[in-house]
Amino acid sequence: MNSTEAALARRLARMRWIATGLLLLMAALFVTTRVWLPQQPWLGVVMAFAEAGMIGALADWFAVTALFRHPLGLPIPHTAIIPSRKNEIGHALAQFIRDNFLVRGAVTSRLADIDLAQRLGSWLGNRENTKRVSRDVALALGWLVEAIDSARVGAAIQGRLRVSLDSLPLRAGLSAVLEVLSTGPHAQALVDHLVAIGQQLLTDNRELIRVRIHDRSPWWLPKFVDEEIYDQLVAELKRLLDDIAADPDHPARVEFNRRLEELNDLLGDDSKLADRTRRLKQEFIDHPAVRAYLEELWLHVRDQIRASLEDPESSLRAGLERELRAAGARLQDDRVGRERLDRWLKALIVYLIENYRQPLSETISETIEQWDPTATSRRIELYIGRDLQFIRISGTLVGGSAGVVIFFAAEWLGL
Repeated sequence: MNSTEAALARRLARMRWIATGLLLLMAALFVTTRVWLPQQPWLGVVMAFAEAGMIGALADWFAVTALFRHPLGLPIPHTAIIPSRKNEIGHALAQFIRDNFLVRGAVTSRLADIDLAQRLGSWLGNRENTKRVSRDVALALGWLVEAIDSARVGAAIQGRLRVSLDSLPLRAGLSAVLEVLSTGPHAQALVDHLVAIGQQLLTDNRELIRVRIHDRSPWWLPKFVDEEIYDQLVAELKRLLDDIAADPDHPARVEFNRRLEELNDLLGDDSKLADRTRRLKQEFIDHPAVRAYLEELWLHVRDQIRASLEDPESSLRAGLERELRAAGARLQDDRVGRERLDRWLKALIVYLIENYRQPLSETISETIEQWDPTATSRRIELYIGRDLQFIRISGTLVGGSAGVVIFFAAEWLGL
């Protein structure tokens, strides 16, 4: 029992004692007047008042008690009405709400004087409200991210990558690259770079070249001949590379650029190369390493998103709060947009009411059916029992007053 129900229980107990005390007072008054009546005949009216008041108090006590339990624990028919007929009461209550509250006329008349968009904008303008909304949205998004099937996401990413690569003009891209490399200063820079690589490789592999010449020369060839071949070969290679590096118009440079241009033309006309390009893209997408990487990428992204959603100080949460406040400000400043949103919200509420009024009423009925009968009766008594005790008090006084009227009527008629 919460604090509210505890306070209600104390108020109910106090009023119950008052009503019961009044009943006991009527009983004591009746006994007293009954005893003194022979000596004091005028006490007849008081006794009539007490007798009728006692009867009225007992009748109302029975009626009030019969709503919530069996009076005195006796299984009298048509008592303990609320616990015994809880389900029927819940069903009737649900139908009453459905037929009188969840209808278009009641909803539209209630919404007619309410500017929902204005209220929403004003509400979102409060920092505490946007913070609470962003927290709830973050919780929902975190649950959604956690519930998403990682395998399906990986397959979706793979499918999206496949579509993107299929639509990617790979041959056109390669052709543009080759055109850039074969013209202007880029062509010279590429050749310079290749020559520098060749010079470095020649320097780093001199000893290896010497060993290979010696191993592959006939056994009968003198060693000094191997050395001469090595010296001439390395010197000639070095001279050729130095000449290419020093001469921008060297024939080797011209030949290299011509080959790049031929390769560029080949890319545009070779259907076999195009087919092979498509197969390479397909093999790339279907490769196990690529698929594993895509799945791992999603898991990493998911963890990052979830961590940002859970952190109140993250930039994601801050951005969400900022956008909510900005939306609230726009609603307050933009009259046309506010009116359009207000109409949409009201139409949405009416649509939901009209299409889901029956499920809503069934939810009410089913919820009440799941309540414990005794606990339900006790809770209802807490909320309305105090007013029912006033009925007991009124019944006592009204009954007494009726007794007085009957007494004087009998005296007047001489009965």
